[in-house]
Amino acid sequence: AVVSTQSTGEDEDEMFVKEEPEETAAIKQPVIMGGGGTGGQHGGLVQKIIDSQKQYTGTTNKQEDKGPLMSQAAKQKERALTKKEIDQLRTGIQTLASSAAPLGKVLDYLQEDLDSMQKELENWRSENKYHETAIKAEESHMEKTLEPLRDQLEDTEQQIIDMINKINSMKCNIHNNDQKIGQMLSTMSFTAS
Repeated sequence: AVVSTQSTGEDEDEMFVKEEPEETAAIKQPVIMGGGGTGGQHGGLVQKIIDSQKQYTGTTNKQEDKGPLMSQAAKQKERALTKKEIDQLRTGIQTLASSAAPLGKVLDYLQEDLDSMQKELENWRSENKYHETAIKAEESHMEKTLEPLRDQLEDTEQQIIDMINKINSMKCNIHNNDQKIGQMLSTMSFTAS
């Protein structure tokens, strides 16, 4: 850091600290002012040194500016890419979160639904057993009720068969008797003539 005193008309004791880059501070040489402090006149050698210093500091400043500018451009490009990736990641996470929220709610109610479905299944199974038992009891009751009726039906069918046999035998007897009567009549008519 270079400390310089500037004398303004009002306050001569005021001091300013001016910081310069270390490279330029190391290169600077004390400048000898010519002309008894008028500050306007320099010797030829001093003027060349000042010009070369200005030229050197200008090129180093330009190189320093280009370095940070290039690195700033690279950093900005990198920041833009990073920001784009972060935005894509944020969008993906938001999409995932918005898709996962309904799924989470469904999973919250899943156990409740499974329990209610299990209870309903048990109810249907018990009702099924009840109805199967009722059907078996009804079948058993019907068998007991139908057994005498079946016996009666068999008896009635046997009576019908017996009656049909009697009718057939009667018809046969009637037919035989008709033939006998016809023979008798024909023999009587031959004898009477």
